Amino acid sequence: MTGAADFTRLGQKALEVAGRVGVPEQGTAGEPRAIESPAASPASPPAPRVPLRIGLVLAGGGAKGAYELGVLDYMAEMGAQVSAIAGTSIGALNGAVLASEDSFFQGVRRLAGFWERFSTRMGVAPSEDRGLPLDAAGVAVESTARQLARLGPRLLALKRRLSLLEELVDQAVDPERIRTGRPLWVAAYPLMDREAVPERLRYGVEIARWLGGARATIIRLNDLPAPQIREAVLASAALPFVFPTRVIDGCVYLDGGLGRGDRTPVRAFAEEEHCDVLVVLHLHPDARVAPGAATGLVRIDIRPSLPIIPPGPLGPLTGLMSFSPERVGALRALGYRDAAARFGEIERVLTRRVALTGAESAMLSALRRLRGDRGDPPPR
Repeated sequence: MTGAADFTRLGQKALEVAGRVGVPEQGTAGEPRAIESPAASPASPPAPRVPLRIGLVLAGGGAKGAYELGVLDYMAEMGAQVSAIAGTSIGALNGAVLASEDSFFQGVRRLAGFWERFSTRMGVAPSEDRGLPLDAAGVAVESTARQLARLGPRLLALKRRLSLLEELVDQAVDPERIRTGRPLWVAAYPLMDREAVPERLRYGVEIARWLGGARATIIRLNDLPAPQIREAVLASAALPFVFPTRVIDGCVYLDGGLGRGDRTPVRAFAEEEHCDVLVVLHLHPDARVAPGAATGLVRIDIRPSLPIIPPGPLGPLTGLMSFSPERVGALRALGYRDAAARFGEIERVLTRRVALTGAESAMLSALRRLRGDRGDPPPR
């Protein structure tokens, strides 16, 4: 892939292979160029070709959401134009910032600025990670004892910085642009009506609902009043016991990642949006989309090529809450590299598939000519 037009061309090939647009084009693919990790967002937007309807799904995962920024860096550099967005938790926050600009390219630049401010003001001081060994992704490795020692301070820091988080969201998210812009969906987990359950039973009932597979609600932000858009974004990212619940249209919500199968909210596109290609960004190497979600869509899944969850029993919690600038930068660089490798791989596979389809068509045409074009079925 060598420029802005290639992202559109790749999407067209995906549709051709899926049998959803005309006759496949013939030709050979260029080899993917060497990719370096981005030091910053590209300086000027490339010119897109014929737009595809691309849907973007952003998974939840706390601080690991910096990986999504790296993937989006690459997509913006390649000239992608996204028509609809769905996200959970940090993915909802990333999506809301993206949707606060008219163009995808400018949205990615806005998101990069948000993560720079967020990691600088919400994360630990750089000196705290100094001297620690680095894993394959370039992230400082903490021992279990160190993770345990820092767990409490990290939880307290996040709770105490709620007002800072709200301030950053208010700076980065533009509700009026979201209301009039591309469709934006977020997943938020609904709690039961307080009046429906006695207070002494409330926590037990909620735990039973969660264990029983309760799902998140997929909320279309464009339909909400501006103040409710802010609340819905914060609701989707409201980690239990860390951030407070949020009320939207009289219903109380928590983090959308609590819903079973909704950490990656592909089902937002199953019936509501009509996209040509769905790009799904995962935050776990083994992440999977729920069976039956968005059946029939041409889907491109991108997931970390290296573990981005710290090792040890407290690794998942540490991964959610560790917003150090070094970790954010390392995850962003990994996302960029993975996106370049993934789209290059898809380009090669699709090119071979299109070439094979063309060869099969040519053989059948030649066979029909040999048979005198009588319309008889070819021999089996």
